Amino acid sequence: MSNTMQACLFNTDASSSAELCRHVRSLPLVRFVSEVCNEQELANVLDQMRINLVFFHLDPTPERVTELIEEVAQQFPHVGMIAISENTNPNAILAPIRAGCDQYVCKPIEPSDLSAAVARIASKRFTTQTRSQCICVTGASGGSGATSIATNLAMEFGLATAKPVALIDLDFQFGDLAVNFDIEPKYTVFDAASMAGDMDATVLGNILTKGPCNVSLLPRPNTIEQTEGITQEAVHQIIAMLGESFETVIIDVPRHINPCSFAALSQSDKVLVICQLLVPSIRNAQRLVQSLARLGIPEDRIEVVANRGDSHGGRITLGDLGTLIGKPVFASVPNDYLYVARSIDFGKPLASQDGKMNPVRTEIQKIARRIAEGAEVEEQADSKRGFLGRFLTK
Repeated sequence: MSNTMQACLFNTDASSSAELCRHVRSLPLVRFVSEVCNEQELANVLDQMRINLVFFHLDPTPERVTELIEEVAQQFPHVGMIAISENTNPNAILAPIRAGCDQYVCKPIEPSDLSAAVARIASKRFTTQTRSQCICVTGASGGSGATSIATNLAMEFGLATAKPVALIDLDFQFGDLAVNFDIEPKYTVFDAASMAGDMDATVLGNILTKGPCNVSLLPRPNTIEQTEGITQEAVHQIIAMLGESFETVIIDVPRHINPCSFAALSQSDKVLVICQLLVPSIRNAQRLVQSLARLGIPEDRIEVVANRGDSHGGRITLGDLGTLIGKPVFASVPNDYLYVARSIDFGKPLASQDGKMNPVRTEIQKIARRIAEGAEVEEQADSKRGFLGRFLTK
C-alpha cells in the first residue's frame, strides 16, 4: 500500500501554471509541494525536500527541459519523472524517455491519463516499509456477491492472523456492509472524510466500529446527500492512514469507477473482480479488467473470482471464463444461495456462526490464504533484492 508522494512541478510557461497546478493537486497519490521555473529552484527543492516525483512541462523549450531531465536522472535516480507536452510526435515523446523520464502525458491533459502515469511510476519505483496490504473487492455486475465476499474475506483474515482487519464500504449510496453485520454504527466514512486533514491514528480508531472476528468497520454515510462531501483526496488519506495501523485493509468498491473508487484501487495490492458465469457478468468483468489495466493497476494484481461458480445448467465453464479474461480464474466460490442469504438476513457472516464450516466459507478461506501467502512470498523476494517492503501499486 502506498503513501502519498511529494511532488513538484517544473514549468517555465507562466500561462500554463494554473492549469498544470490544478491537475497535479487533484491527483490522489500526490502531495503537491511547489512549482519551480528554473534549474536553481529545482535543485534547491530536490536538495532540501524529500521529493519523490517531478512533473516536467516541456513546452515551450523541450530541448532545454529534456537536458534538465537527463541531469536529474543522473543526480537523483530515486526521483520519478513525468513529462507533459502538447507535442505528440513519436520522436518528441521518445526524447525525454531516453533522457530518463518515466512517463509522457500529452496535452490537453486527461486526468485519468495523468493518474495512470503516476500509478505506474509508484508501482515500479517506490517502496514502503509497512507490511500492510490493501485488497479491493468489486463486482462485475449487480448481485454478483462482492459485498458478501468482502465481508467474509475480512473475517477470515481476522481469524487467521488474530489481528485487527479494517473493512471499508465505498459504496456511499447503497453500501450494505453494516447490514451484513447487523450493526448500527455511530460514525461513518463521512465523519472520517470530514476530518481527514486533522486525522490521526487515535481519532480514526475511535471512528471505526468494532465487529466480530477482529474486523473494524468504516461503513457508508448515513444519508445519500452526505456523499457529496467526500473527496478523492480524503478517501486516499483514510486508506493510507488505515494502512499504518492495520496489516490488512479490505475495501468494498462499487462497480462504477469514480474518483473516490480510483483512490482505493490505485492503492490496492490485489483487486478481486467478482463475477458470475453469465454472459452479461463476464462481459462486464472483461471490460472492468481492461479498464483497470489502462488506469495503471498492474495486471498481475487484478484477479477474477467466479461466485456461484459451480452452478449447473449454464453454457459457460470456468475454463471459458479464463480464456475470455486472458488469465486463469483466481478462485471459484460455490453456490449455496440459501445459506448465504440467511447469513445476510440475520446479520451473521459465515465466519461468525460458531465455527460452522460450509463449502462457501471453505473457499473464501482459501482465497484469504492465497493472498496472504502471495504477499509473504513477495516480501521475501523484495527483501532478497535489498528492499524494505513490497512494491507499491499505483
